[in-house]
Amino acid sequence: SSGINAEYGGNSKAFQSSLKSLNSCIISQRAALLKSILNFLKRAIPDQLFSEYIRNVMDGSLPTSLKHIINKAEYYGPSLFFLATEVVTLYVFHEPSLLSSLQDRKLTDVILDALVVKEVPPTREVIASLPNILSALCLNQRGLEAFMKCKPFDRLFHV
Repeated sequence: SSGINAEYGGNSKAFQSSLKSLNSCIISQRAALLKSILNFLKRAIPDQLFSEYIRNVMDGSLPTSLKHIINKAEYYGPSLFFLATEVVTLYVFHEPSLLSSLQDRKLTDVILDALVVKEVPPTREVIASLPNILSALCLNQRGLEAFMKCKPFDRLFHV
């Protein structure tokens, strides 16, 4: 600890500042691993051979992990945010009857909050995917009501 403090000229504020900047975004190796996992899931969801496995994964801890990535877009970055929302969108379009289970787990609420209440990550991919994401979330009455409750048009089309 004293060696690290000496490296920063005895200035613990500079050390604390460097720690904060390190913790402000995900390490690139972890981001690459998460990106690979999410890309695999995107390819596995439409594949009939994986359908039972994907249902089991979505009944497990994956929705919690996706919520975390989507809720902390400033940490994980727009690329992982986009991939996480794409996984949810693909899953809902391939298993529409299971949308209510994602709603029960509050995953759809986190996505709506990230897209309508917070600032949408301003990338071409995220903005172009908004219609698909929002359509997937509105496939049942409960999703449509949650969507309309957020008053999304005022927020999304604000110039």
